[in-house]
Amino acid sequence: MHPPAFAISLRPEPYASEGPRWVVAQAEAELVARYGGLDDGELGLTAAMFDPPAGVFLIARTESRAEPIGGAGLRSVAPGTGEVRRLWVDSAWRGRRIGREVMTGIEDAASDLDLSVLRIETGDRQPEAVALYQSMGWDRISVSPDGAPLPAGWIRFRKVVA
Repeated sequence: MHPPAFAISLRPEPYASEGPRWVVAQAEAELVARYGGLDDGELGLTAAMFDPPAGVFLIARTESRAEPIGGAGLRSVAPGTGEVRRLWVDSAWRGRRIGREVMTGIEDAASDLDLSVLRIETGDRQPEAVALYQSMGWDRISVSPDGAPLPAGWIRFRKVVA
């Protein structure tokens, strides 16, 4: 794997700060554009979910612009289990391995949070996300956390990171 030809920084930022709020707003706008709205389970993200010790929000930045070019949050949802939320990369920066770098950072951050199993959900209108997770060794799961079948169009993944 070759490093990108441009310099990016990937660092945690407090969820209530500008970077994570920007990423979440962009990710949610894209979800609304692709799916027509947000499910109730997609609403109500808070700083308590993503700030230490419960989680982390990683932001990807480059010197060439003020706004973040990507990011994702990781939060603890059960002992040893974390959930990745709002992975997003600016459309102008896609195809440059930013999403892969963010997800690698999330996987690395999991150990600092004592998380050994990660999960993430996406949908059938996000084929690039599905391809990314599969290429990074995430296992596709066909049931919800409570064992119920997934709603039509929902896709879940799981990865053991420790």
